Amino acid sequence: MSVITTDDKHRLALVDALRCFAALWVVLFHLSEGKHIPTLLAAIPDWLKYIVFDAGHLGVPVFFVLSGIVMAVTTFSVPMHTANAANFVARRLVRLAPPYYAAVALGVLVIVAKHISGQGGIEIPSVTNILAHLTFLQGILGIENIITVFWTLCIEVQFYIAFAALLWLSEQARGGNALQARNITIWVSALFALLWPAGLIHSIGWQGGFIAFWFSFMAGVLCAQILRGSKRNRYIAVGYCTLVLFIGAADQNSFTMAVGLTGLLFCFLVNGTVTLGFLSSYPVQKISLISYSIYLFHPPVIGTFMRLFRRITPTGLAPDILATVLAVATCIVFAATTYILIERRAIAWSRRIRFKRTEAAVLN
Repeated sequence: MSVITTDDKHRLALVDALRCFAALWVVLFHLSEGKHIPTLLAAIPDWLKYIVFDAGHLGVPVFFVLSGIVMAVTTFSVPMHTANAANFVARRLVRLAPPYYAAVALGVLVIVAKHISGQGGIEIPSVTNILAHLTFLQGILGIENIITVFWTLCIEVQFYIAFAALLWLSEQARGGNALQARNITIWVSALFALLWPAGLIHSIGWQGGFIAFWFSFMAGVLCAQILRGSKRNRYIAVGYCTLVLFIGAADQNSFTMAVGLTGLLFCFLVNGTVTLGFLSSYPVQKISLISYSIYLFHPPVIGTFMRLFRRITPTGLAPDILATVLAVATCIVFAATTYILIERRAIAWSRRIRFKRTEAAVLN
């Protein structure tokens, strides 16, 4: 019996809305970071510039928390024995890889075009570099990312492997109560993960390791447990995210604070039917649907668009506003195209990898 009801699925519209927001926020960040709209940024108040543009890199911790929520919901009713643990990782890789590979190819093409045009300091990625990217190992191998956002994909893949291993361990220790064994394993792992943002442990185990970010994924996992309906789960999720927020505030770490705020936002809005009515609106949900493609492709799309745009129009307040609108729109259109041509197929392929369920083993 599944633990996710129709109403729960509706509530996950909140996850989609946050994903839409995070994707567009990262796009605005790279417009600012790339110095594409200097006149506009100089014309607005510093606080507005920070919130709308400069803080857009905090879309990454939002994505990490949402990833934890979605992965937890996906596995609520799945007994994570060895076959299902392998299938879980395989599903995620098949889901992520095709659009990512297309983005790698686009990134290489852009770099080659820059090299041919004679831009100084531009080196074409080696075969080793490309192979490292295709296996999500460039971070571990210390290789520079072809597109800046790719580092997060390396972390996400490690999240999936670690989460599958975590649930597999709980399955081995389940005894007579599978749900209790899984909950205890998750709670212990979530507390352990706090040692890094709290500064009690600094080592990340290996170059490009995920462990320093693990608390953000586990915050999402705890938030997802609210959908089971238990007050205890709500208290644990709210308490954990509040603690993360305080740790971030004490350390003045915006990434950590963003994790705590994202988790708390989910905890307090997940039952808000009026709010969810807006968040379930057509534009928000459609942009959310293509948010992964927006995230992957927006850096080269923005760079290419702005180079062409500046050949026609120099910087200025009105041109910068127009450039911002058109750049965001171009990213959305490009992402929608890649979603239709590539990503939608990847989703279908991933769903063909099914979990093996038995009536006696389902977690209730």
